[in-house]
Amino acid sequence: MFYLILAVLLVLFYIFAAPKAIKGTLNLMLLVFAVVLVVTLIILAIISLTSSSAEVWAGGIVTFLGLWAIWDMEKMTSRSRDKSETNFFDQ
Repeated sequence: MFYLILAVLLVLFYIFAAPKAIKGTLNLMLLVFAVVLVVTLIILAIISLTSSSAEVWAGGIVTFLGLWAIWDMEKMTSRSRDKSETNFFDQ
């Protein structure tokens, strides 16, 4: 709770009272904080994924292969067919 109050006070100081000379430094500090937060969340996500069951891994692999197959089929070029080659359902 202490850190939440401290964070609110810092945000209010940044918005209402910080001079322009300090805002550049605070922007850099906020950027570093955001990068550290994102890296920490990525590490926690990787740790939680490694403790997942085999069904989650199998589902992820099957989803990846399905999306890869769809992407590969979209890249295929379709040749133009002759009228005599067309099927009844293609008309």
